[in-house]
Amino acid sequence: MVKLSSRRRSALEDPEEVLNLAQRWLETAKRQWKWLLLGAAAVSAVLAIWGVHRGMQIAREDRAAAALVQERAKFGPGATNAEAAKALKDLADKYPGTKAAYEAELMRANLLYRLKNYGEAAAAFETLLKGDDPLWNTLVSESLSYCYEGLGEFKKAAALLKSVEEESTGAFRREVAQRLALLYEKVGEPQEAAVYWRQLLDPAPGQGLTAYFREKAAAAEARGEAPKK
Repeated sequence: MVKLSSRRRSALEDPEEVLNLAQRWLETAKRQWKWLLLGAAAVSAVLAIWGVHRGMQIAREDRAAAALVQERAKFGPGATNAEAAKALKDLADKYPGTKAAYEAELMRANLLYRLKNYGEAAAAFETLLKGDDPLWNTLVSESLSYCYEGLGEFKKAAALLKSVEEESTGAFRREVAQRLALLYEKVGEPQEAAVYWRQLLDPAPGQGLTAYFREKAAAAEARGEAPKK
């Protein structure tokens, strides 16, 4: 029986066999390098496109921020006119998706509320709600509740504000609870109003307010059976 090592030596000693092996290796290497080069080129192209897109996005953010600075200087931080509201809307429409556009829409929503244009203000605040930011949504929802209240939609305002109260703490929660008590009185639901008047007594807010909240709770309870919270 011939040993394998002997057969290998025999093949290597044949110049034609060595040439064939070398050619096959070169062909395989060429095919591999071809795909490697194509892959590298594709990655480079993607990175180049991403870089250009990123640069354009940054430049767009800068232009939007500069435009917002100009609008602020033109109308001032305390602007209360419809022209300023329109300018802010035009800016937000021109640079959608930018941070400056978002800030412009927030400024516009607050401006519309100050102008007592509650319907448009509510629509503007609704666009500012974010699904991924509960804290921000709580603050925007509180502002939105003022718009509904301005429209006389007290029940809608109370329903929205109730979720705000549940997500709040400290002094802000007490402020929201007091608004809820007043809104439920306007809606004609004294039982719900009494719940929040009683809630405001714990902890005791001070002698003057304690007497006031007790009086309000007692009056609400007198108008109907009120659940204790």
